[in-house]
Amino acid sequence: MDSSTRFVLVNADIRGNIVRLQDSIATMTGLHDYPGEIQELLGQFVTAALLLSDTIKFEGRLTLQANGHGSIQLLMAEVTHEGDVRGIARLDEAAPASDFADKNLNQLLSGGTLTVTVEARGRERYQSIVPLSGESLAECLESYFQQSEQLNTFIRLATNSTQATGMLIQQLPAQLEQDPAQRTNRWETIQVLASTVTGPELMQDATATLLHHLFADEDIQIFGDTPVRFQCSCSEQRMAGALISLGEEDLASLFEENTSLELNCEFCGTLYNIDNQTLTQLVTAGIKPH
Repeated sequence: MDSSTRFVLVNADIRGNIVRLQDSIATMTGLHDYPGEIQELLGQFVTAALLLSDTIKFEGRLTLQANGHGSIQLLMAEVTHEGDVRGIARLDEAAPASDFADKNLNQLLSGGTLTVTVEARGRERYQSIVPLSGESLAECLESYFQQSEQLNTFIRLATNSTQATGMLIQQLPAQLEQDPAQRTNRWETIQVLASTVTGPELMQDATATLLHHLFADEDIQIFGDTPVRFQCSCSEQRMAGALISLGEEDLASLFEENTSLELNCEFCGTLYNIDNQTLTQLVTAGIKPH
């Protein structure tokens, strides 16, 4: 079962989370003919989005998105507080499969940026954009937390052709440990220990076994698993919103040439046929541009 598992170091201001994905990744990548390298990178993005979402308390959705001008044009993962996930990759159609081999994230997303967007009920939409400053997604996200949240954060992501796993460890504001030097030493120790984990260990070892192996001298509290599943949030209403965003002139031109418009959801492959009458009804019902 795909899951997200939180834990805390009881005697330190440190929390963490481990995400394990298999079925949801298989569903997402099975809908597209991605090269193997892109399948693994998309798995990292979905895993990372879940890790990020666990660091905040919200009801809504979080989107992790990278845009660039290289062989990859877009990588996007969307997760909700309920554990629903979906993701997509858009590639340069002219790029041969060999373009994706043996390249780091910066090379694949040339001149790219990383965007974190949180849409939470009852709150204003939050968005943070940072340059892709590291060679890996984990490095970029560690830099993001250091810049935007001023929180020491360690992230390790591991993927293969069938699964994706990630671990996030983060130092919280001072509560249990007030002395700055003590806090610094504690974090450095935890970070060194965490960095010894290998990709196979992260993917294969049970959560309790892994944590007690890494932090043998720490009192660790592990919370229950939160289920994670692939679930697309597309709908006729959201597709209508996308059409409305084109503007009245462009829409009128499209409907002059077609009695109905066929829209395909990139995430799940669902087809929607929307005619002018249906669109008018949806607009009357208050659908807004998406």
